[in-house]
Amino acid sequence: METATERGEVGEVDGNEFGGGEAVVYAYGPDADALFEVLEPTLRSLPFRPAHVLLRRGDNETRVDL
Repeated sequence: METATERGEVGEVDGNEFGGGEAVVYAYGPDADALFEVLEPTLRSLPFRPAHVLLRRGDNETRVDL
């Protein structure tokens, strides 16, 4: 995911947390939709389920179930 965000010049992956039955990946960029477009194929290929992504645009937040 780090390589994809760098190649796409859409932001950065800023870390992760694993534990308690959860996996969290933090990614940031100026355009949430462009960042998700680059990361979506990898995120959908991960075996973790249930899974979702939170797209934050200013004060607005959209949940996308994977």
